[in-house]
Amino acid sequence: MKNLIAAVSLSFGALIVGCSDGSNDSPTPSAPPSSLTIVPSAAPEGAAGEMRTLTFRVTMTEPQSQPVNIVYQTVAGTASEDQDYLQTAGELTIPPGTIEGLVTVNLIGDGDEEASETFILQFSASDNTVPTGTEVIGTIANDDTACDKPFTKDPNPWLMQGAAPLNFAHRGGVTDFPENTLYAYAEAAKAGADVLEMDVYQTKDNALVILHDLDVDRTTNGQGDVVDLTLAELRELDAAYWFVAGVGTPHDRPDADYPFRGIATGEQSPPAGYSAEDFRIPTLEEALARFPDELLNLELKPDQDGVGNYEQLMAELLQRYGRSTDIIAASFVDEAANNFKAVAPCVYSSVPFTQAFGLLGVYQGTGAFPEVPEHIGFQAPPDTSQIGDQIPGNDAIPLITLEIVAASHAANLAVQVWTINSCEEMLRMISLGVDGIMTDQPLLLEKILSTPPEQRKCD
Repeated sequence: MKNLIAAVSLSFGALIVGCSDGSNDSPTPSAPPSSLTIVPSAAPEGAAGEMRTLTFRVTMTEPQSQPVNIVYQTVAGTASEDQDYLQTAGELTIPPGTIEGLVTVNLIGDGDEEASETFILQFSASDNTVPTGTEVIGTIANDDTACDKPFTKDPNPWLMQGAAPLNFAHRGGVTDFPENTLYAYAEAAKAGADVLEMDVYQTKDNALVILHDLDVDRTTNGQGDVVDLTLAELRELDAAYWFVAGVGTPHDRPDADYPFRGIATGEQSPPAGYSAEDFRIPTLEEALARFPDELLNLELKPDQDGVGNYEQLMAELLQRYGRSTDIIAASFVDEAANNFKAVAPCVYSSVPFTQAFGLLGVYQGTGAFPEVPEHIGFQAPPDTSQIGDQIPGNDAIPLITLEIVAASHAANLAVQVWTINSCEEMLRMISLGVDGIMTDQPLLLEKILSTPPEQRKCD
């Protein structure tokens, strides 16, 4: 269930050393040490007879004064050479004064329904510039499916059956990492999070991007609504600009409190294993490519431009990447949820917001949930205090209880509760037998889940 995809980062010293002809001339100064980053990649295979490409980005933190040459070759994994991809070998040259090069591998499409497959891209040294034995994974995502109508889910794979609940990294971990960035999701997955929760909006030029808010003001150094901005304009923004570790995105701290500010715009170097791209607003396609084996929870946002193609674009993208049962589509907007289900019946989904409260109403009258065969999950907060503006009255009404969890399970619905950020509440949800916990603090939740039950306690 977990595939900890991480970039390979290599530190190497100065590439250029001075030459001596026996005279007393001083050697030519070396370039500053650099970190070389090779990012794993993925792409859909395409239709039978179609040839597509998978591109690996190779970057250095510091440009060098002489060309940097890197030898590479593909090696078969679960994907077969010259059947799933074309064997590729060569030498990548990063020119002087630049920091980036690309390696491209051709993929061979087919029409078979199969699991996603992988191959290895190996790097070795030329001119002894980098260590040998470097390798990253290329993933060929299956984009064929036999499903063209709603399917049964017996048994529901998202029901934990008494096991520990899944750790949902809400926006990648709002207070642990700069939210909704590829860096946040990679770090959350590396730390043990089971599910990466992402919010998806549509840009002015119909790109699907990962961002929680309608506008970019809170999390980036820009302003404006996503629907009014192009993807290129969003790419210029620093998505980690306002992040403060352990807090989130306050706008009133000294500059020194913002550790990732400027990485996206090239003003400081990224952490080892990452690039500037990992701190910008990502596209949904980038996330699908970066995390081919991670479980994803996608929150559908309302169609802001009124064109009505938001749900169709998402459905087509998920189909190209062969993602369905490892996805949960959710939305507070019933229209978006229902429209998406109509065009993507094979993608697992949670009960839409209004319908979820309808289920609770039925439960209050009958003591049971009705069957909802088109959905796999029931997502709700522990009580109505998190949605008080949408519920009449002032008293918090419990929404997650032992009885409601049992009724949901009897209806073959996994209970996934949000947003839980305290140790005490995490322990309480675990005791109720929920199947998933969404949290801004996946590191804390993972610490609790990795502790033997009899030793779990809050400081």
